[in-house]
Amino acid sequence: MKMNLDGRVGIVTGAGRGIGKEVALGLASEGVDLILNDVDESLGNETAKEIIEKTGRKVRLVLGDVSMEETANTLVKTAMQEFGKLDILINNAGISPKLPFWEITPEAFDKVISTNLRSIFICSKAAFEPMKKNGWGRIVNLSSLAGRHGAINSAAHYSASKAGIIGLTKTLARQMGKHNITVNCVAPGRIDTAMTRMLSPEKLKEVIERIPLRRLGTTEEVASVIVFLASDAAAYITGECVDITGGYTG
Repeated sequence: MKMNLDGRVGIVTGAGRGIGKEVALGLASEGVDLILNDVDESLGNETAKEIIEKTGRKVRLVLGDVSMEETANTLVKTAMQEFGKLDILINNAGISPKLPFWEITPEAFDKVISTNLRSIFICSKAAFEPMKKNGWGRIVNLSSLAGRHGAINSAAHYSASKAGIIGLTKTLARQMGKHNITVNCVAPGRIDTAMTRMLSPEKLKEVIERIPLRRLGTTEEVASVIVFLASDAAAYITGECVDITGGYTG
């Protein structure tokens, strides 16, 4: 299957580590030049360096909080200035505090919603005009199994933000489709990331026993689905949320 991504230009938010980093590497290996975003300069630079060394693709790093319009606009402006177009937007940035809902303050709730959900709205809005002008675009958003079913261990504001991402994805897909822009999201389950590794050994063992495949997913496995959704191979898929769970349903 050919992805036909050579020469495309993409933005990946939260690209410093985990799924975002693997998505950036996956896109670059398919020939995509990238604008990377993270709030951590050292992690962002490490990802950029690795991409250049492994793929030779062009990379630019834009630091900042993507829930702020200034950062989102700078990402798109950088893509246009450096590469003259924007084809792909991967909205990966997010946070996942672990708190029972009765300990969540309104301010903490707003912070998670802003980082996880508002950022997708703002970045997608910034990316829309360049994609519309090109007559081609791919937006892929990171939701979660917690957004599908709610959560026991993840916090209520995290689950709410991830559920909102699914609704936003479906709406953007319906409104952007006539411009040949597809909008999809993925809902990973238990993936071997830093957040998952924070679980106690006992809790992790319990989680793995509930996964039909009897293991955690890998960031590479999530990234491969996202790269597919960003490609020509997925040209007739839009408004969908793809679960990547190993059969786990929460």
